[in-house]
Amino acid sequence: MSDIVVPGFASSELIAELAKIFDAMSADEKAKLIKQVNGVFQFVIKNSEGKEEIFTIDAKKEGKVTRGKGSIKADAILSLKDGDFVDLATGKLNGQKAYMSGKLKVKGQIMLAMKLDNVFKSIKPAAKL
Repeated sequence: MSDIVVPGFASSELIAELAKIFDAMSADEKAKLIKQVNGVFQFVIKNSEGKEEIFTIDAKKEGKVTRGKGSIKADAILSLKDGDFVDLATGKLNGQKAYMSGKLKVKGQIMLAMKLDNVFKSIKPAAKL
């Protein structure tokens, strides 16, 4: 079991899946993604019990996913509920609508958050942000 998966957080399973995909990428594929995205995303996710977990997606330097704050300062910090993250990552929720309705809060480079769809496409090709 991955150290990224957290009981009570459905989003952690998707993030763990993303971590596996990043690990399985060739150096060229990882370099291409890093060039496309060039950002570090920190997700602050709150579950239905009110507990918070932090996950970091580094698509700037190393191309990896970690639980907790990463070693590199995040360019964009995104806060949302566990269920909303799952819907966003699987393409059921549009990122702009989520942001406009207050389901998604972004600190830092908001335009960089728009590039997240490139990252989520590795999980499921239909994800749109």
